Amino acid sequence: MGSDHLDTETKSTLANKIFPGRLYDAFFINEYGKIESLRASRYNNNFSVILVGIEDAPDRPDSKGEFPVDFLKKAVSVLIDSVRDSDVIGMSDDRHLVVLLPHADYFGYLNVARKISKSLVNVGKYPSGHSFTVSGATFPKDGKGFGELLSVALRRAISKKESIWEKEGFGTKLFWEIISDLSARSYRDLENSSFDAGGGYEITGAFIDQINELIIRDMTRAPQKKGILYLSTKKVSPGASFINTLNTAGKLAAKTFLVGDGQDNLWDIKNATPIPMDDPRLKETSLTFYLGEDTGYALICKE
Repeated sequence: MGSDHLDTETKSTLANKIFPGRLYDAFFINEYGKIESLRASRYNNNFSVILVGIEDAPDRPDSKGEFPVDFLKKAVSVLIDSVRDSDVIGMSDDRHLVVLLPHADYFGYLNVARKISKSLVNVGKYPSGHSFTVSGATFPKDGKGFGELLSVALRRAISKKESIWEKEGFGTKLFWEIISDLSARSYRDLENSSFDAGGGYEITGAFIDQINELIIRDMTRAPQKKGILYLSTKKVSPGASFINTLNTAGKLAAKTFLVGDGQDNLWDIKNATPIPMDDPRLKETSLTFYLGEDTGYALICKE
């Protein structure tokens, strides 16, 4: 083995010497994960895991099974800088780093995963040329044991590679560029579908309101669950059916934001925060984005 590379057998050992007390081997991580699962179950707490997969550089097929030491040091440094001192970092196997986040729910995991993903972009650039996949899972929603959570996180990493987001390279595009691309193409599968009403046919505001009401009713079925909902229509009307549903619902843990050119009395709507925004693009586009602990929906309607 060259002095500037780690093979799969000694990678964890050397990394432990580089980051004493912060990077652990697979045996320790698995044992700690089992203990954390038992602790969370006993005290009815959440905890999450983040799985960081290391992909080989496409132009370096010979690199399979080994990584430059400097590359691994930078990757682990990103994880250390992105998590709390109470979080535990280690090697799940020779291709994956794993982070255990005690007392972190689904949205806590998302915040950390987003921070890690952004920071890892530069680590994977030349000269290493490697890339990363960042995924995760949360106890107890995704599994009762540590091994089950890792399996869910791995499946999500595989699904993410096949997603529209990755295939279309949306991660490097601006918001309105993404909206333009999505509304200009046709998608046909179980999770994504698009259609054109045709010239002279209108997708009515009542149709959009009905979809929004269905999503809000889904939120009200589990009012204790966190979520975030952004609604934007040409003009947010206090008389819309989904507004009535918000007003008559009890206290919701999910947060709703009404974006657009609204009216002053929108400030009186229960369970919602208005965000006045005079953007001409919002006058021809209706957007609904919801992300909850169990489900997520997106609706984009553009004239």
